[in-house]
Amino acid sequence: MKIRIINGSQKTGASNTGIILNELNYFLKKDSEIINYTLGIKQFSPEIYNEIASGDIIIFAFPLYTDSIPSNVLQMLIDLENCLKKQAFKETVIYTIINNGFYEGQQTHIAFEIMENWCLRSGTLFGGGIGQGAGEMIGATKNTPLWKILFGNLIRELKIIAKKIERKETFEIKYLSPNCPRFLWEFMALHTFWHPLARKNKLTKKDILKTPIN
Repeated sequence: MKIRIINGSQKTGASNTGIILNELNYFLKKDSEIINYTLGIKQFSPEIYNEIASGDIIIFAFPLYTDSIPSNVLQMLIDLENCLKKQAFKETVIYTIINNGFYEGQQTHIAFEIMENWCLRSGTLFGGGIGQGAGEMIGATKNTPLWKILFGNLIRELKIIAKKIERKETFEIKYLSPNCPRFLWEFMALHTFWHPLARKNKLTKKDILKTPIN
């Protein structure tokens, strides 16, 4: 089985998408031919596109951008489509994993619709995937005991989808939120992400609460 995995995050370093894919790779059997690619902001060469198109399974993973697909991933889909159409005789199954900063994983539903429509256009089979909410908490908790508590559902579903991938079976779309109440997610986001980010940029609480001038 040839499995191609694309990290569509635009971050040049560590990313929440990368953390999720590391977990998925852990569950995939090593007897498959697995190749991981990091897209970044530059597009792949024609040789890489052909290598990806040769896969029996292609897994896309990326963060949600304005309720849709990041521009770098969108351009890749356009370029990859031509390569896939040349291999129309071969059934390729597409799985997708999307994370977003909102609490609800359901926020990714439009991006999934786009991926499903692209599969129809490119002659591939839409295999479903996972839409994970509270994406920024992934990186913030990965190396702490909270990781397996807050994202236990994600870890479980990655294990399940890995088995589906190995059998080339379709998987329903699972929308996930962290295993904590929404108010706790808001509190953690405020005190572990937004406030530290504001301090890093030398902003005070007074600066943040200023009324914009139109």
